[in-house]
Amino acid sequence: TRTVNPFISYTLARIVLLAIFLGLGYLAGLRGAILLILSFLGSGLVSLIVLNNQRSQLGARIANYFSRINAKIDANSRKEDLCD
Repeated sequence: TRTVNPFISYTLARIVLLAIFLGLGYLAGLRGAILLILSFLGSGLVSLIVLNNQRSQLGARIANYFSRINAKIDANSRKEDLCD
């Protein structure tokens, strides 16, 4: 099975939440800057709870990526030390 990239799924979920809050705010009569500010705040707070799993997957993937880079740097450093 093929899994969706955690970055893409998290980003799309955040955009959907923002769109929902923008729509709800618009229907509630909010306009302009106050609509944008409250929508960003509301979607951000809800995403902390609702998107916890996606955020954890994304964090694990990023940590793994940088771990591999650090391992390559360490391996190359050891090679250089042996050559000297």
